[in-house]
Amino acid sequence: MKYLGRWWQFEKTMSYGEKMMGKCYSINYSRDPMSVNKLKMRTDYVTRVTNAPNTMLSTLAMVNPVFDPSHFRYALSTMPWMKKNYRVVATDYDNFSIEYMCHKNMLGNAEESVWLLTRERHPSEGVRLQVKQIAQVLGLDKLTLYDADQSCKEKPMRMQDQSMLEWLLSV
Repeated sequence: MKYLGRWWQFEKTMSYGEKMMGKCYSINYSRDPMSVNKLKMRTDYVTRVTNAPNTMLSTLAMVNPVFDPSHFRYALSTMPWMKKNYRVVATDYDNFSIEYMCHKNMLGNAEESVWLLTRERHPSEGVRLQVKQIAQVLGLDKLTLYDADQSCKEKPMRMQDQSMLEWLLSV
């Protein structure tokens, strides 16, 4: 499946929790070895308060893999009962992807989320223009999108003999 692998957030709608939680989000999609119709979704980010790396795990289950392979049911691993509709609305697999989620919040109101993703952490101007133009054609430009903060330096993996404090202060 060409969609698997790492994607970086380029622009997105902003949820309050996400804004407070972190920055430098990337998503890594992989197959779920237990089910042919499920993907694992690993979201890596850096917490804003401590600048520490963090990971969120979730699953995407294909709703109808034969007739609509871009429609998924999203669930966080920590809250598997809270399922949300999730859709890949556009992608060229190599450079960009546009993902969309709509669900009812606790007040019963519809809440939409859009993510413009790119394969490169800092995409070229051509890719940036292409994905924005496609979002506009899809009518997603009516939602307020914010630049994703990708200002973090990538840290190497933490060494076994290195304390968390030493690792956080490195690089």
